[in-house]
Amino acid sequence: MNPGSYYLYEYESCCRRRNLGFLQISSHNYSYLLTLHVKNLPIVPGEQLEVHAFILENQTLTGSPVALLQCSGQNLSTQLVISGERFPHKRTLKHIDGFIIFSITQNRSQHWIASAVPLPDFYSFSDCSLSTEESLSSEPENPSLSEESLITEDTVSETVSEAALSDASIDTASTKEVATEVTPTEETPTEDASIQARKITHAEISTLPRRFWPLANNSFLLHGCHNYHHLLLIKEKDHLWLGVPGLYDPREAHMANLFGFPQFTSSYISILELTEDECENSESFGHWCRYLM
Repeated sequence: MNPGSYYLYEYESCCRRRNLGFLQISSHNYSYLLTLHVKNLPIVPGEQLEVHAFILENQTLTGSPVALLQCSGQNLSTQLVISGERFPHKRTLKHIDGFIIFSITQNRSQHWIASAVPLPDFYSFSDCSLSTEESLSSEPENPSLSEESLITEDTVSETVSEAALSDASIDTASTKEVATEVTPTEETPTEDASIQARKITHAEISTLPRRFWPLANNSFLLHGCHNYHHLLLIKEKDHLWLGVPGLYDPREAHMANLFGFPQFTSSYISILELTEDECENSESFGHWCRYLM
């Protein structure tokens, strides 16, 4: 499989039925950015989907899970950062044949495939990895963003389903370190009495102007919200900034920049009244921010 776009088809008992959208994959250093645009999925709201990378061996799709998605509706636009370590037998993208998506609750005879190779008339699926629960739910001891973004039941309380991607304009970010504290500019939150900063939940993204709703699917935001159970909303007059909790680290800075949260600040921790579950006892803890309006 090469970087590029692939149609996503619905299959029923190995027979291709219809096109539901497309999958796009691009390479970023040692990880991959997976973009999914899907419409009219035959699922119920709240249903979970397993995304597997697979290789075709004889008539068997040998796969391993790379992500777990929870959908709020039948349309889905989302982006995932995954590591090649997730691929079957740790193969590179070049030696992966496609991606297959299953519903956790439905029979696997119905599934969705984006493939770079022709599929045989009859095939079976074999999971060569650990169980989905073990492989997708385990997290590193340090909760900073790992190379893959895990989207689980806890991370998505409400998924925007009919919006365009929040990061459609993502380009390759510079790997240069950014300052540990943001420098006030016209697009950077500053500290004065006119500024209001408060915690919000993932679901409260829907209270923002509609054009910002796609941020609910931003992988970096989801990961930070999962680890620290809140987001930061900063308001100054008619201006808004959104912050994702996390630890400052050069590698994290690269990922934050890649996903549109380039500015780091720890200025608002003292006024947010964060609980133990919502922060780290570390000088490097703060929020990665992006200017909204």
